[in-house]
Amino acid sequence: MMKDEYLGVFISESKEAVQRMNDILLEIERDPENMEAINELFRLLHTLKGMAGTMEFNTMMTLCHRMENVLDEIRNGRMELTEDIIDKLFKGADILDQMLNTIIDEGTDELTEVDVNGLIDHFESILGQRLADVEEKNGGEGEDVESEREETEEIKNIPIKITDELVHVSKEAKEKGFRTYYIKVFLKKGAQLKAARVYLVFHKIEDMGGEILRTNPSVEDIEDERFKWDVDLLVVAKQDSRKLLKALTSISDIDRVIIKEVNLEEIEKLQEKQEELARTEDKRVSSAQTQIPATKNHNKRKRKITQTVRVDIEKLDTLMNLMGELVIARSRIVETLKKYNIKEIDESLAQLSRITLDLQNIVMKIRMVPIAYVFNRFPRMVRDLAKQMNKEVNFIIKGEDTELDRTFVEEIGDPILHLLRNAIDHGIEPKEERIAKGKPPVGTIILSARHEGNNVVIEVSDDGRGLDREKIAKKAVERGLIDEARAATLPDEEIFQYIFLPGFSTKEEVTEVSGRGVGMDVVKNAVENLKGSVSIESQKGKGTKVTIRLPLTLAIIQALLVKVNNLVYAIPIVSIDSTLKITKEDIQVVQDQEVVVIRQEVIPIVKLWETLQIPHDEEPESMNVVIIRIGNKKYGVVVDTLIGQDDIVIKSLGKLFKDVKEFSGGAVLGDGSIALILDVTNLAM
Repeated sequence: MMKDEYLGVFISESKEAVQRMNDILLEIERDPENMEAINELFRLLHTLKGMAGTMEFNTMMTLCHRMENVLDEIRNGRMELTEDIIDKLFKGADILDQMLNTIIDEGTDELTEVDVNGLIDHFESILGQRLADVEEKNGGEGEDVESEREETEEIKNIPIKITDELVHVSKEAKEKGFRTYYIKVFLKKGAQLKAARVYLVFHKIEDMGGEILRTNPSVEDIEDERFKWDVDLLVVAKQDSRKLLKALTSISDIDRVIIKEVNLEEIEKLQEKQEELARTEDKRVSSAQTQIPATKNHNKRKRKITQTVRVDIEKLDTLMNLMGELVIARSRIVETLKKYNIKEIDESLAQLSRITLDLQNIVMKIRMVPIAYVFNRFPRMVRDLAKQMNKEVNFIIKGEDTELDRTFVEEIGDPILHLLRNAIDHGIEPKEERIAKGKPPVGTIILSARHEGNNVVIEVSDDGRGLDREKIAKKAVERGLIDEARAATLPDEEIFQYIFLPGFSTKEEVTEVSGRGVGMDVVKNAVENLKGSVSIESQKGKGTKVTIRLPLTLAIIQALLVKVNNLVYAIPIVSIDSTLKITKEDIQVVQDQEVVVIRQEVIPIVKLWETLQIPHDEEPESMNVVIIRIGNKKYGVVVDTLIGQDDIVIKSLGKLFKDVKEFSGGAVLGDGSIALILDVTNLAM
């Protein structure tokens, strides 16, 4: 029952630990002398080993223990950190991650398709070789690695009351070959499931044939976790102290253990003598003491505790849906009350609007998570792929604290993965080629994120080869996508857009990484499904930058409501650059495209009624235009009327309308009518 109760906490904390292990291993690979990182990795493995042992995932616990032992030899200067050991530690982190996924899916840490025992044996052989070297150095006398960890603190007193009964039991046990030990167990500070960890100590002692005579605190207090981080035990056992020490330090989240063989009869006499001295001292102090009223220490600083709560994602989704319904209900109330001029309601309605807006902002913030949850998985991938392709890459992450909607966290990972793989494979040149070009031998890839207005901007840039405009144009002509004359006049940005087409690849050789024409179209589709946009800037021989723009959220957005032939449509505010009025005379035709010139900028326009094939009267003399900005491009949407700005809740149109690219969803307005939300990314295509 305990295992099921704490499984969620175990999975969550272990996933974070494995991710941190990968980050630390990357630091160690760059600087093998970084002892602080080695010590942190050792502590992480020790913690993970303890949690796995508590949850009875023994294979995981064994693997962590072997990795921990190797690191202990390294951090104590008894073993050299080699490239092979680093690779095997990376492999161990991968297997731990696979174990966690198997635990989630199947409830077990046993992997059928991975040779876990082979890796465990490899770490064992590394330790075995180290001990063999020591034996050879010492003339065949082996060195007990575990003995070096034994505490040597002198035990002057035992915080357990020794009674005649305990002395009698100890004497009887000694006659049968048992020894009496005082054991002090220190848990790692901050460890969860303290009681469970202490009970694992109890079980280990009993499994080794020992018996626990008494504990401090009592067993009842341990059950209720009414103790800090240490527990005292009186134990009788036949094993020597080193075997007990080795067994106890290998389980749970134990920080350290002190073991001392004791004579209870002598300790009983010592305690009686100390009690007599204490009684004498109390009498002396009592006779000399004056009546001083007790005072409370009002200056004692209150301990400030920051509390967090893990919340199931489904509950957050439900909360957001309820928030959306509240926004719709508020809008309907506002619309209804516009028909009546009741001043008494105005103030209450204004207060309701403020509270709803505050609640909406809080709910939105709850859904926001740092983009580091996505970014943190990439350093390891970049390291492995660069090594596989024999390239040297300096991978830099910026803005990992930038927050975005948790929906994006689940969906944006794969597009970024494709971009990074492309940057390593297509972009970064081999070391020799970079030196020949006068570039630094190590290539640089930068993954960054930032807020820009109501958007999250993610950029992947490299200082590699850059895109070859001529090669892309030639491939586009060969596929019949464009003729040579048109290709020669198009700007670079439009030529680069062809690489987003399915099956489009300029690479002649197909590898495991790229060349199949799959990747950039996946990026474009995934980003557009999130109502975002993607653009490319590149210079041949200097590098490439791919920019992804995403809205902050997909749930409740601000939109401009517009009307065409009494039909209401919504345009997301985040995509709007400006609005203006034009006349028929302002419209010009350039290359069969209607445009308007605004502040010396040529902007294409689309008439919404023509795009959506809505019956419409003749063009009026004066028209409203909404200027849309997507990346670096602008275009205008001509509508009949601008109604105004409003908060709207996006509702899916369902599978039936999934192929309708002009709309991204629908919204219920205050009067109960439906407004379709325009997908401005596809509207002008």
